[in-house]
Amino acid sequence: MIRLFIPDTLPDVSHNEVLRYAGYRKSTLPDTDTLQYLLELSLPHIQGRICYDFFPVCIEGQQDMVDLGFARLSSHSLCQLLADSKQVVLFAATLGLNFDRIVARTAKTSSYDAWILHAIGAERIEALADAFEIMLRSQGYDITRRFSPGYGDVPLTLQREVFSALDCPRKIGLTLTETLLMSPAKSVTALAGVRSGTCDQSPKPSMHQCASCSLSNCSLRDSRE
Repeated sequence: MIRLFIPDTLPDVSHNEVLRYAGYRKSTLPDTDTLQYLLELSLPHIQGRICYDFFPVCIEGQQDMVDLGFARLSSHSLCQLLADSKQVVLFAATLGLNFDRIVARTAKTSSYDAWILHAIGAERIEALADAFEIMLRSQGYDITRRFSPGYGDVPLTLQREVFSALDCPRKIGLTLTETLLMSPAKSVTALAGVRSGTCDQSPKPSMHQCASCSLSNCSLRDSRE
């Protein structure tokens, strides 16, 4: 059964994360007044929504084949991630179209401000996904880190099965183009393994995604270090 997660609030914005997504290092911080203005402009227009469901997982052992319940593929990365999992939780998250409209309107007058808004959106969509994970853990689920289509050896084409399994257009207004771009743009899809055993009930976010990403030469990771 496809479920919805619509948080009343999200964690406070991490200015450091916004700057990281914008590509700034600590020695080159932008005008803080501009950042505060753009936060005040955009945050009221965020409408965070997530749809999700649970699926059985079976690692078949040969050629790194894994059956996710909604799709079957060869992936060494997923076989490692899900080695101790009996299920996966699959989810799609979006900030909504209104945020996209603010970015598009701003881009007409200032490409710099639009760039910072994109960074704000990247920080907020990750915060939304983190809030979802915290909710799952508070309900007793012991989950792995999350993993998205298009990373490691998981093909981006898996998006088609994800959108079909979660009925994203009807559930949260999230659509997928023929070229596999999501609309609204500030959206993510991901899965996480649900392990057996007792979960630590204290809510805590998973490790930062950069810590487990295979793209070791990514500029975002460099700017964090």
